[in-house]
This record gives sequence, structure tokens and C-alpha cells, in this order.
Amino acid sequence: MAKDEAGTQQAQELICIRCVPTIHQRFATGPVMGKWFAGFKERRFLGNKCNICGRTQIPPREICAECRVRVHKYVEMGPTGEICEMDVYYYASPDPLTGKVRETPYATIYVLLDGATEEDTFAHRLKPDDIARAKIGDRVRPVWAKKTDGAFTDLVYFELDRT
Repeated sequence: MAKDEAGTQQAQELICIRCVPTIHQRFATGPVMGKWFAGFKERRFLGNKCNICGRTQIPPREICAECRVRVHKYVEMGPTGEICEMDVYYYASPDPLTGKVRETPYATIYVLLDGATEEDTFAHRLKPDDIARAKIGDRVRPVWAKKTDGAFTDLVYFELDRT
């Protein structure tokens, strides 16, 4: 703090600059997550399955979360699944992938994809138009971007499967 002529401390006005920094970078996914994103590029969910205990993991992991052995077997799951849990948010928050503030309400659902073991639900967004009528146990299907690049943004959201 600065002092005036009398020696009293005076508060200084702080200068605030608002900006959203961007960092352009690339990172290696490694062989395991590389399979996951390669599946996204093809509009598929690729997980892995433990040869010892049979547990599936989505997204895939190098080591089985249950029996702690290296997992080498990849399996396709879904594309449809069942809502196991659902969280609806009525407050605005930034999307971690884009930084843009999400419109409310929005919902995160935990989907048990067909072919997955019950320990491994997959969390993603629910189509905004489906929030009011969705419930636990409903069937959902993925909606993919028109052009897929092997990225998180390839999967737009899940929507209710009314077939």
C-alpha cells in the first residue's frame, strides 16, 4: 500500500484485465486412450475387458480397476444404453471443453452402455429437449457430430431412444 504525505496508508486501485487465455497444444493420448478416441472417430464406444474378472472399463484403462492386472482385450459397447443416474443443473457454469457458459437447465446422465458391466457407467450430457421427460431406466442413444475427429466433442449428447 502507498502512503500519503501524512504517512497514512492509502489503498491503491487495482487494474483488472478480463481475458480468457488459450493454450494451443497437442498431447499424446497413449495407446489405451488412443483406442477410445479412434472409436469416437468411427462413432463407436471402445472399452476394454479384463481377462481375469470379466469387468469392462469405459473409457478403457491400462490396468483393471478390480483385480489390478494389465488389460489387453478391447470390446465395443453400446451404442445404446440405459440411464442409471441423472443430475439436472439449474445454474450456469462453464463447459470445461469450450469455456462457454452452458444454458440451463442441463443434465448429466450416467449411462450403462449395452455390453458393459454394471460398475462402469459412462457420464455425458442429455439432449436438452429430453430433460423434462427423462427418468432412471430410460433407454438412450448417442448423437454424434456430423464430422468426427477422434475428440471429446465428437459425442454431442445422448437422447432418449423411443424405438
